[in-house]
Amino acid sequence: MPSVSNSETVVEEACLIARMGVGDRDAFRELYGRYSSPLFSLAVRMVGDFGQAEELVQDTFVKIWRNASAFDPRKSRPFTWAVTIARRTCIDHLRKRRHQPVTTPFVAEEAVTHGLATGENVRSSAEGREDVERLRGALAEVPSNPRRALELVLFTELTQSEIAERLQQPEGTVKSWIRRGLIDLRKAITEGAP
Repeated sequence: MPSVSNSETVVEEACLIARMGVGDRDAFRELYGRYSSPLFSLAVRMVGDFGQAEELVQDTFVKIWRNASAFDPRKSRPFTWAVTIARRTCIDHLRKRRHQPVTTPFVAEEAVTHGLATGENVRSSAEGREDVERLRGALAEVPSNPRRALELVLFTELTQSEIAERLQQPEGTVKSWIRRGLIDLRKAITEGAP
């Protein structure tokens, strides 16, 4: 199977957004499949909390859906446009959070783990640490190749094509590894849940 060039990917994704602009839900699902992991990774790094990151990614995709008809491929690449929406969504969230009273001191361990303190109280801070530990434990259950690809999706800002380049694998292989890794990760987390 021939690999798809970066410019072909950009054209495909611009077409998906155009289709979304006229209400095509299948195009939305396809774009979500391509962008949800890297946007989640970005959100986790920005807000430092998995639960909040999930909500912010959902908010981002609502905004992408609503604004798809306004997307102009001459002004921005599709992924760059989506990242810009995600960043703005996270920044707005952080600004709102900054104006809320803080009830716990800054937790140094979480600052190292996430880049930001998380939680509004000691209980949520502990739950955040438990989530990180659970994620690390679940990742250990994922086979080697999918785990390497998944770690790059979750903990870097690399696109799938950049991950393929770094792992020296075809992009289709890396997409399969990520898909498989997400299935295995979900299974490991579900089975490990109390």
